[in-house]
Amino acid sequence: MQIENEIMEVEQRLAQRRLKVELLARATGRRAVHSLVSPAGLLGAAAIGFIAVAGVMRRPHHVQKSGKGGILGSLAGLAATMGFQLLRAQFGSPAQIAQRVATLWKRKSSGGDIRQAQRRVPFGG
Repeated sequence: MQIENEIMEVEQRLAQRRLKVELLARATGRRAVHSLVSPAGLLGAAAIGFIAVAGVMRRPHHVQKSGKGGILGSLAGLAATMGFQLLRAQFGSPAQIAQRVATLWKRKSSGGDIRQAQRRVPFGG
């Protein structure tokens, strides 16, 4: 009887701790969302975005651009996009394409099949 009471006490303590952890996780999530959605959080995110864009936009202006390279790159990107869309239309989702490619790259095992071993070695008694 005493052992059963101790087990019940331990189970109750575990349940209480689980509940406390769950409540703490919910409260932490709410605090994080409120801090991100707060005006200070939004202003901070906007400031970081402006700083990042300003850093990207500051580049040397003396770089020469080749007209052919830009056109060829654009055409290559367009061709790749069209090719991927045709593959997707033919095979379905990207996961199905990956499965198809994996089956094409698989090698057959040489001599690993037990039926081949049974055919090659006759049983002699």
